[in-house]
Amino acid sequence: MKNTRRDFLKAAAALAATSSQLTKLPKAFAATTDTLKSCRKIALDATGLKIKTIESFTQGHVSIVRITTDDGSTGSGQISTYDADISATVLHRKIAPLALGADPANIDDLVDICIEKNYKFPWSYVCRALAGLDTAIWDLLAKRQNISVCELLGGKPRPIPAYGSSMSRDIKPDDEAERLLRLKDTHGYRAFKIRIGKVCGHDQDQWPGRTEEIVPTVRKAVGDNIALLVDANSCYTPKKAIEVGKILEENNVCHFEEPCPYWELEWTAKVTAALNVLVAGGEQDNDLAQWRRMVKMHAVDIVQPDICYVGGLTRALRVAKMAADANLTCVPHSANLAMVTIFTIHMLAVISNPGPFLEFAIEPWPWQKDIYHPELKVENGLVNFPQGPGWGVTIRKDWLKKAKRQISQ
Repeated sequence: MKNTRRDFLKAAAALAATSSQLTKLPKAFAATTDTLKSCRKIALDATGLKIKTIESFTQGHVSIVRITTDDGSTGSGQISTYDADISATVLHRKIAPLALGADPANIDDLVDICIEKNYKFPWSYVCRALAGLDTAIWDLLAKRQNISVCELLGGKPRPIPAYGSSMSRDIKPDDEAERLLRLKDTHGYRAFKIRIGKVCGHDQDQWPGRTEEIVPTVRKAVGDNIALLVDANSCYTPKKAIEVGKILEENNVCHFEEPCPYWELEWTAKVTAALNVLVAGGEQDNDLAQWRRMVKMHAVDIVQPDICYVGGLTRALRVAKMAADANLTCVPHSANLAMVTIFTIHMLAVISNPGPFLEFAIEPWPWQKDIYHPELKVENGLVNFPQGPGWGVTIRKDWLKKAKRQISQ
């Protein structure tokens, strides 16, 4: 007999002591309806302020956004990573004209206006640019009250359990197992995610037999008390995904991410219905109508909005609320250590349906370093919660000096 949703909640509550239960998670990963609380709607009094300037600071994959109001208040956020220069151009050309002069307290209406007025240019770059404005506004609003974004939304800052997220498909199974075991010993991780298949791989592996080798190799190395997650990055047709899913079940994998091309919701739904391993997805999706369809058809067990891909914290919270209403868990995508992980820490401490782990990238990419301080660290499997008002971190002045600055005013 499958465990109940309530059984899972008990297991997740015991996470601070052990993660052994998470190697055999029940299919129903979300809380029961009676334990869910509605995502708290924040009624922000109109401040009467106006957004005076919007600045972007772009360096490589990262673009930081700073807004200033007519009384001199400031807030900092970030555009989505990758091709950040394109998103910064979209910010100044398509978003800034709609935001300048607006009251930042009216964030919900402003976000909707920025989407609707750009209806001929839907989704990807508009949402990536909008994320910079949205996250900067949340920082400003919280700083004006001298509290964190988390507290502004009714949450309580706390250390967050993390899973070490590998982004590598080039690494050999033995080498991956070795580095994860080392991270387990040095940082106390109680969960890891590895890559299987090939990106949009049409049922092909990164090299023949890699998936069948890496899953049991890593499981044996890290032990049975570590939660093991995998990401297929849109690799499989439903038939192949289900075949791979059976291998995952045999190795007590608890999370099968993006098994099918993410735009093929019906394919993913077939896999979800056929397997006991929990299916996750949604990181690429930024259309809220698509999210409603995904949740309604139960295409996945775990929803994974990316705060920077979906258009900011405001829209990510809406996705989490949709999922909560459908008894689904939310584990936001945060696959690098730029600002998206900071945003996600605050979100996980607020929503009513968080998963037991924060995604924490383990790759040593130089471009994600020295953007802000204090840095995030994992100790005993927990990520420190940034202290202080707003997002709790400060963008480094030396990073800003090296970046390309643009301003709309």
